[in-house]
This record gives sequence, structure tokens and C-alpha cells, in this order.
Amino acid sequence: MDHYSEETGLRNSDYGSGRTVIFLRELFRDVDIGIHAHEIGRPQKLRFDIEVIILNSESPKSDKISDVVNYEYLLESIDDSIRETRVSLLESLGSRILNKLLAPLPVSEATVKITKMDILEGDANFGCQMSRKR
Repeated sequence: MDHYSEETGLRNSDYGSGRTVIFLRELFRDVDIGIHAHEIGRPQKLRFDIEVIILNSESPKSDKISDVVNYEYLLESIDDSIRETRVSLLESLGSRILNKLLAPLPVSEATVKITKMDILEGDANFGCQMSRKR
């Protein structure tokens, strides 16, 4: 069955013999970010959605965590990036997160979507989505 990812716009067939997609969705964090004077020092609620693509041609050798990419690194990539020095732009934070997501060798591609939740009145949000391939 051909899997389509709305996050990356790619299908399994784009990768040859197989792939695994791991993800973290709807993670909320308060982050001191922004370029305007009224934003500095006032954390904003951000939503993080990330997806990582792992190229593989076979199933894990066993049912042990050591045979797969540990999902917990997704959360660590975000939290570690937030704890580093303050950035003003979502794109800077997104790039920092992508660098960490692409660290494990089996990972071939990563996507991060960051949304500012409380900027606009009503149901609209600002944000950015970035993808990077190894």
C-alpha cells in the first residue's frame, strides 16, 4: 500500500524499497521567541508537529528499542533546541530542530511545523513548516 504524507508531500514509492515514518504531533511549549519588543521576555505558546523518515528495507531484527530509532529523541530534539540560546525567528528554531532530527544516521528526511497559537484573534494561526533531506 502506498502511504502519502501530508506533512512531507511524499509517497513510499519515492523511497525505493521501504521507509518508516515516526512522528510527534501537537506538542505545546511556551517559548520566548519573537522579533518585536513586546514579544521579548514574554513566552508564546507554540505547537510543534514533526515527522522523520527512516529508509529501511527490512523489519527490525528483534522487538528491542535498540533495533529502531527511539521516538523519544523527537521530544528531546525540540526541548533541547528550546533550551539553547534565544532565537527571534521560527525559522531559526526550526532549523535548529531539523539539525537534531537528522543526527541519527538512519534518518533520511525530517519535517518540522511550528505554529504560534496565540497571535491572531479567532481560529487563525501563524507559523512555518520546514523540511530537510540528508
